[in-house]
Amino acid sequence: MADEMSTEENKKVETPVITDPSLTLNIEDKDLVRIMDKRINGCETFYEGTLKLSKRRERNEKFYLGEQLDDKNIDEYKKPLYQDNVIWQDLETRISIASGRMPDIIVTPPDPSEAGKEMAVNHQKALDIKINNEKTARLIKDGLRQQHIYLMAAVKFRWDPDKGENGDFTFELVDPKQVGMDYTAKIPHDGFTADNMEIIYEWIEEPLSKIIKKFPDKKKELLKLLSIADETSDRLMANVRYLEMWFTWHDKDGTQIEGVAWKYKKLLLGKMKDPNWDWEGYQKVKLNDEDEPEIEDVYHNFFPFPRKPYIFLTHQNLGKSPIDDTTPLEQSIPLQKIINKRGRQITEISDRAIPKVAFAGKYITKEASAQVTHDPDEHIWLEGVEDIKQAITTIPATPPNPILFEDKIEARGQIDSKFSTHSVTRGETMPQESGISKQITREGDLTVSDDIVSIVIERVIYEMANWATQMMMVNYEKEHLVRHMGPDGEAVFLELSRDKISDGISVNVRANTVDKPTRRNMASVLMEAGANDPLSMLEDLDVPNPKERARRLLTFLLGEADGYQRYAAEIGVDLSGGQGAGAQGGAGAQQAQQDIQTLVGGGQVQPPQQVTPEYVQTFLAYVQGPEFQNLDPTIQQSIQAYVQQLKATIDQQGAGAQPPAQPPTGGGPVPEMPPAQTPAMPQGEAQPIPPLQ
Repeated sequence: MADEMSTEENKKVETPVITDPSLTLNIEDKDLVRIMDKRINGCETFYEGTLKLSKRRERNEKFYLGEQLDDKNIDEYKKPLYQDNVIWQDLETRISIASGRMPDIIVTPPDPSEAGKEMAVNHQKALDIKINNEKTARLIKDGLRQQHIYLMAAVKFRWDPDKGENGDFTFELVDPKQVGMDYTAKIPHDGFTADNMEIIYEWIEEPLSKIIKKFPDKKKELLKLLSIADETSDRLMANVRYLEMWFTWHDKDGTQIEGVAWKYKKLLLGKMKDPNWDWEGYQKVKLNDEDEPEIEDVYHNFFPFPRKPYIFLTHQNLGKSPIDDTTPLEQSIPLQKIINKRGRQITEISDRAIPKVAFAGKYITKEASAQVTHDPDEHIWLEGVEDIKQAITTIPATPPNPILFEDKIEARGQIDSKFSTHSVTRGETMPQESGISKQITREGDLTVSDDIVSIVIERVIYEMANWATQMMMVNYEKEHLVRHMGPDGEAVFLELSRDKISDGISVNVRANTVDKPTRRNMASVLMEAGANDPLSMLEDLDVPNPKERARRLLTFLLGEADGYQRYAAEIGVDLSGGQGAGAQGGAGAQQAQQDIQTLVGGGQVQPPQQVTPEYVQTFLAYVQGPEFQNLDPTIQQSIQAYVQQLKATIDQQGAGAQPPAQPPTGGGPVPEMPPAQTPAMPQGEAQPIPPLQ
């Protein structure tokens, strides 16, 4: 394990060591360094000697990236290489499907009181904003990729005092190749993934100046170890690789203590109790069973005991160590080699499978035969040849054996099966495959995806939500404002502090039953069948602002009842055409124009329930214009009949009765319509409709 200075890019941002008497760890430095080295050497011996972890990880990474042919293969064939990276294709499909199923976070109040319920609701909203978001979805996807390639992935929680106004917790996906853990530990079935680990260590690279700022008391010794006499900026900006280790310690009395320490070579840079746990607490007075006051020690902790701040992603584990024993990627490497080999053989044989033309030297010289090409318009003339086959013949080529194609296809299918990502799951079409067969294959693939969600993703989100709650309980002494835009477009503002987190709350997760594409398809099918409402459909389609869109949709569908007045007001459109008329007037004129066009087209219309002056004025302007005079007489009669019906409707409105059910018929001249007038009316009464004479 190299620990020299490096100029590599700074990859970690760690919390500076905080001096706090309650976090003091009474362990001798030399004893702690000795035990750290002993435990780490034991872990490295197991991982590198027994598991050969580095070699397996390097091999898996190369095959994922497409570096799938070593020098031996190149020397053997000495031909252009063929490669079909099925491993990359299937792995990316597998993790995309699984990471699209983010579980929901559920917070249960400690009691049925209204105050407890309100606190639980607010805390659940806060966790949804901070944990169940796009950042976490990307982290989960990257973590699944690392778990398949490196046999393990890890998420680390830490407190960042520079995040926000009062600091905040943060989480990040750490490099699996820089993390080690107690190799004798087992991933528990019940509990957090790091609960059984006595040590977790991580190699960190940071600029020397930052390390000195974090551990100022060790500056002189650190510079001496690094042989730095002059503190130039170049030397201070160089990266130094040092060790961080979280460990379980038992003192002489047998008391278990969780701590963390940092060291460079044999120099212990710092040590302290777990800073993510409230060790000191505070005292408060409460009444006992005899209603007598007594002092009680209270701690700001959500966890029942201190935990190491790592969450591990593991899936196929036999319980021999915290590292997965294998992954579909590792199992697919031999098949990937077969695919590449068969593909290369097919390519090389096809390149050589070119028909050859042979010439008889008796009839044509070498020089003349060299001038023969494969031009389809070319003609060859041989003087004195009775049988052309005696002078020129074609030697047919031998194509690749079909067994090569079959073997290659079978190997591809086997890799698809190991990843549970067949063609139908990837969205590809296969000829001569029935719909039932496709459905069975897809259901089988999704069953494996459900297993990944249940075993890996749900557990990670569960631990992250609980870790976030612990961080809030310990560090949210001051108010932390959470701002977010909700799914309906409303702004969400939450003021969080540890005093607003109820004691005894429960944080859990619930898996979504279907992935997003399936949920969207189901929403469309249910809507077509009339078994879904607009809001539920929009929510399932995952569109932004579903409530606002549902309201607009309903307003539009009900627009015929009021001439789309409410819909126009909803979207901010003036139906008056900018002529200063009110919304009601503009709607009346627009309705009249629509009715006129319907009548001109030979259709039938009914007078509106409330005939406005603008409606009448529009008809008056039309029947007095030249366009009406040029209409077919039959259309003119139809409009005349409608006018008579309109007059009867107005008369009935004035008398307070219902309009006649059938329009009157007959011809005759078009009645004259005086301009609409709006005489002054007492307040509260409706405006009169101008009479038809």
